[in-house]
Order: sequence, then C-alpha cells, then structure tokens
Amino acid sequence: MTGSIDGVDSENGHRDIDAEFARLREIMASRRFRTSSGLAGEQPYYIYDYPAEQELEVADHIRLLKTQLETMTPADGGYAPQVLVIDLYDVALEIIDERKLLDRVLGIEESRHTIVSTDTRTDKFLSLLDTMIAGDTSKLPDFIRDRYEQAKAEGKADIIFITGAGKVYPYIRAHALLNSLQGRIDDLEHPLVLFYPGTFTRSAVAGSTMSLFGRLPGDNYYRARSLREMSVRA
Repeated sequence: MTGSIDGVDSENGHRDIDAEFARLREIMASRRFRTSSGLAGEQPYYIYDYPAEQELEVADHIRLLKTQLETMTPADGGYAPQVLVIDLYDVALEIIDERKLLDRVLGIEESRHTIVSTDTRTDKFLSLLDTMIAGDTSKLPDFIRDRYEQAKAEGKADIIFITGAGKVYPYIRAHALLNSLQGRIDDLEHPLVLFYPGTFTRSAVAGSTMSLFGRLPGDNYYRARSLREMSVRA
C-alpha cells in the first residue's frame, strides 16, 4: 500500500492533522526511514510543514507520536525507536541560563525594545539575543550537536524531532540553523525532522523554499525532504 500525506485537507480549510500524523507514524515506523536507507549518501533531513494556526494541535500530536513510536512493536523484528525532541525555545533559554544571564536579559527587555524589528541593526534586544544564542553560527548548532551526541551515546536518539521554530523567530531562523547543522553533525546516522509552522515548497523552477507562517518571504533550503510528499510503504 502506498500513499502520500499531501492532500488530506478537511472541509473547514484546516488540514486533517489526525490523518497526517497517522501517516507520519507509518513512515517513521518503517525500517527504511529509521535506518536512512536509499539516500545516496545525503544526510537524513526532513521537514513536516503545517499551518501555524494549528500549532497547538500539532504540538499535542508530536507528543503522541513520540509515545507511539517508542512503544511500538516493529514488524521487521527490530526495536522501537527512541525519539529525541529538541525544542528550540527551551534550548535558547538554556543557553542564556547557562551564562547566568537569564534574569538580566528579562530585566532589560523593555528598555531595549524601543524599536521592535526583525533587523538586528535596529532592534537592540534582538541584536542582544542574536549575539548570545548565535543561531546561525556556533553556539546553538554546537549545543544541539552536543545534545544529540549525548543522547546517541545513551541509545536515545534514533529519530530527532526539532520543534519550536515559530517561537524563536527572528533570532533563530530555521533554514540557517539547518545549514549550520549540516557542517556540525556530519556523521548523522538517524533521521532529523523539523516541524515547521509555515510552508515548504519545491519546484523545478524555484527550487525548495521555506516560508515561516506561510506569510514571510521564502528562504531557500535544498537539502531536506518533505515528509508530506513521501509515500507510505507497508
């Protein structure tokens, strides 16, 4: 049996998240997905894009999906995968808190936010967060790499979920983070899935484009596969 996740919109205009996550579970439960087979040497990066207005519904389904995968009985006689969930918002707070600066950052937010912008040159508070977290350079990607390596050593990272992309914009941008991770987890053995509140589209003309919330200008990112376009094989 084969079929794709795409095209299961409900009558009210919202996507049928129940049906889509049922398909995701089938895909992720397969040995082919869990062992990253058939990728021709490319790293196993995947994106599941969804409407931002269904964020809470998706968050509930991510928790359920993790439980379902970790307690499943594999048909191939293997083992149930352990899922490492990395929430970017929680990671950002951890990075700041490790430097003993969280209370200070919260205390100066109001005074620094005289101008609210997505441009670090004009928004002083955004510039501060960008410097501290460094989502597209070293600090954040290295933090995620270390978290993955620790979980991998403990046998708890057969699949990696990256969540919270909408909560950390604009001081962390998903496409820049994925690009940075490409150079830091070169030996990624397990699938990495970004849950993205927006649109991820691919075309022969424009290539692959990520648009956060489905409204912001698109950012090109070519190395990930769309989970909604993947077939389910039983």
